[in-house]
Amino acid sequence: MDTLFHWDQVIRSRQLGGRHFDWVHWDLLQRNAREWGSREAYVDTFHGLEPARRRRRTWAEAFDDVNAIIAHFLARRIPRGSVLVSQLPNCLESVYLDMVTSKLSMKHAGLNVDLGRRETLGALRQLQPRVAVIVSAWHGRDFLAWYREARAEMPDLEILLVPQWQEAVPDDVESFGAYLDRAILREYPVADWGPALRTDPLAVHELLPTGGTTGVPKISQHAAIDWFHVHSVTLAERAGHTPYDTRLLFGPLSGGSGRLWGVHTSLYSAGRTIYLTEFDEETVLDLTAAEQVTMWVWNPALITRVVTHPRFPEADLRTLRLVCYSGAPLSGDILDRLLQIGVTPFNVYGTSEVGACMAPILPGIRRDLLLDGAGVPLEGFDAPVVDAEGRRVGPGEVGEILIWNIHYGYWGDMEASRRAFHEDPADPWPGYHYTGDLGRYDADGYLHVVGRKKDMILRGAQNIFPKEIEDLLSGHPHVRDIAVVGMPDPVLGERVCAFVVPQPGTAPTVADFQQFLAERAVAKFKWPERVELVDALPIGPGGKVQKGVLREAIAAILSREPSPAAEP
Repeated sequence: MDTLFHWDQVIRSRQLGGRHFDWVHWDLLQRNAREWGSREAYVDTFHGLEPARRRRRTWAEAFDDVNAIIAHFLARRIPRGSVLVSQLPNCLESVYLDMVTSKLSMKHAGLNVDLGRRETLGALRQLQPRVAVIVSAWHGRDFLAWYREARAEMPDLEILLVPQWQEAVPDDVESFGAYLDRAILREYPVADWGPALRTDPLAVHELLPTGGTTGVPKISQHAAIDWFHVHSVTLAERAGHTPYDTRLLFGPLSGGSGRLWGVHTSLYSAGRTIYLTEFDEETVLDLTAAEQVTMWVWNPALITRVVTHPRFPEADLRTLRLVCYSGAPLSGDILDRLLQIGVTPFNVYGTSEVGACMAPILPGIRRDLLLDGAGVPLEGFDAPVVDAEGRRVGPGEVGEILIWNIHYGYWGDMEASRRAFHEDPADPWPGYHYTGDLGRYDADGYLHVVGRKKDMILRGAQNIFPKEIEDLLSGHPHVRDIAVVGMPDPVLGERVCAFVVPQPGTAPTVADFQQFLAERAVAKFKWPERVELVDALPIGPGGKVQKGVLREAIAAILSREPSPAAEP
């Protein structure tokens, strides 16, 4: 499969301070089993939340499980370089597959369990997998039926089912549980694997869908060198992850943030990770106390739901010390609630195409930098801010954020890859990913994200950045979560609409928000002129609010209403 990678990228990465190693995921698992073998590594709630049904594995047990799966794949002569697709909720098997495929020089594509039939089949047709590891069904989605349909087009596809609690496995598929039988290691002992199974950190290994839950996603390609060595190692060190931490992962393992916080940082730091299969605010609070969790890791939307839950002020969070998140900033109100109980927030900025390129410096981190500061570039990355003509702008000036890292492009689409990374010598920034985000550097070298270019609201001749309004209104006592978008207007082009998840028992209005902003001397043209109350905001797999969905929603609502004459 063609990629954009070439050796000069490694040289440039080193010049930018990037560190590169000779290991892949399996090698770190082997190290942890040797050095921390009896220490608990993984816990999941796939079979239930009750303590007796939480599955637990030490590093040594996880290493044996992974090696058993590898041996079974060897026995079945699964070709090196082939693609393995998983479509699983958070569970041990999803984590194991990253280590297995890294050792076998296979490629692992984790598909989100929120995808529908069309999106799932479209991804399978792109990837042409040799093996699929799935649950039979999840929240009304009949995965097994879809994969049987795919197998009719791909007769070599092997379907392995991860059975749910007390589920029987149909005769036409295999149980993945059989691959955990360690007796096969007598036939394929690890000591005999030798150089034949030595894997290359430069080889494509992880395939990450970059889209949301509608539409067939593009598949971003990553190797250990760009996605783990330069990216996750630096983040684990900047965030201060240690072997003595227990992180609780809220969101899906199938996305980039899930792999970063749920697989990579735990492997590198040798800390313990708990995988929450079904998100629920009270469950997060209960597990934090029961399992002595020291870190929460996921996205601001779910973190906000926990922090604004009525039980949060009285919850036992004595062990919690750090909240690591990506996808979007936390609001000022949520930051304050965490800081007041002695918990440090740690934000990460980046994209699925190149990974996280920015993070703060943990010691002495300031509230104002957490509010809209993405951080300072990671070693091995370059992240200029440029104007419309492609010129790098100075401190304080707003422009588009570009990112350079070692890059491979999209699976099976070199044309789209070259466009995404501007691989044209005539381009002023060849090899850079144009994020579509607007930002500015301050005098201390911190990047501040202003908003998305496509999310900017143009009201008449006035530019409005939704993030500014969201940050302000998140402090309103009736707001639990908020997203601001532009709504079509025949006179001004766009006006401001706020989609709001209200606090229980409240129903904030336009007048409430306008008064709130007037008291803070916010310019009138930035005030919301419509409020839509919703139960939840649409969140993509990467943890970001899907503003496009909201823009479509308000446009559809307006199309059904009369068009009153409006005063500017």
